Amino acid sequence: MIVKLEKVVNYKDIGFDFKLRPDSLVSFFQEIAIHHSDMVGYDAETLKDMGVAWVLNKLYVDISEYPVLGDSITVITWSSGISGVKAFREFIIRSGGTEAVRAVSMWTLLDITTKRIKRIPSYLSEAYETESSQATSFPIASYKVDKNPGDEEGLLQTVRFSDFDTNMHMNNTAYVNILDTALKRYIGKNVEVNEFFINFQKEVGFDVEKLTVKFSRQDTNVLYSINDAKNICSKGFVRV
Repeated sequence: MIVKLEKVVNYKDIGFDFKLRPDSLVSFFQEIAIHHSDMVGYDAETLKDMGVAWVLNKLYVDISEYPVLGDSITVITWSSGISGVKAFREFIIRSGGTEAVRAVSMWTLLDITTKRIKRIPSYLSEAYETESSQATSFPIASYKVDKNPGDEEGLLQTVRFSDFDTNMHMNNTAYVNILDTALKRYIGKNVEVNEFFINFQKEVGFDVEKLTVKFSRQDTNVLYSINDAKNICSKGFVRV
């Protein structure tokens, strides 16, 4: 099943350069993924009643062209496979007749009581009607960033109550917003992200007030980690 949403890039979605912000882009992905679940009968409340929630584990995004204020865009998604404890979802954003953004994500099903990953039942796989096509060839299932940024002092970012979702953990878009803010302070406000990969590793709890973002740069490649006081909560790379 291929799902589409027609959107217009609004003022709230853009940065100072009038281009769609990375966190707004991920928000569109989140919206259409939820819409797909709603369509097949597994909305957020139904999943909560079942005692489970979909949790984003990895996300890779390739941006060839940024949509700008006023652009009419088409956001497209489909499930590209569900097996064992892993579910894969593809995304495309079309703007002005071109495929401006391509992305792939990997999800897990979390038991919200035990906080443990569950095997995904076959009836969920059947409900989402998986497609065989892929938006990108990026090997998201196997890819990982082994190296951590150095021990240099990181950039401190404040966690807001509005960053938390209905599952009481920091929303995916908040991670991307924190990363984008820190990256602009690290490199400069005019930096433009062409690709990024994020691996969510540890839940940011409601009691966390500050996160530290650390970077290590090699030419156009930037490794990063987002950390609480004790742990790496997420890490990945950015290409600029």
